[in-house]
Amino acid sequence: MKSIADINAIREQMRSKVLIRDNAKEGETHVFVGMGTCGIQAGAVEVFNAFVDEISSRVIKNVRISRSGCLGDCDKEPMAEVVLPGAAPVVYAGLTKEKVKEIVEKHILGGNVVTAYVTK
Repeated sequence: MKSIADINAIREQMRSKVLIRDNAKEGETHVFVGMGTCGIQAGAVEVFNAFVDEISSRVIKNVRISRSGCLGDCDKEPMAEVVLPGAAPVVYAGLTKEKVKEIVEKHILGGNVVTAYVTK
């Protein structure tokens, strides 16, 4: 059995990950990960978790991550849509944990779309 202090430490550690999920506000970057059955089968849960881990570990503010339904191209899953404030949405396909890191670095932080992963 863990002590109350251990449980509180775990709760605090998880709080930052929970806060970046869902409920985007105006002016925030929003990431939608396609979590239809096709996406889940292709690895969307791992991609969703990779976005959460990458955003929270870098302590990036004003980014929300949400689950969405199917994004329409089942053969290109797992997919995610990134919407930066004032910019057109960008849909990425065939995502992996490594690609998520690159998207966070170059697109979410740098403002440059990673064209190699954009769905056609």
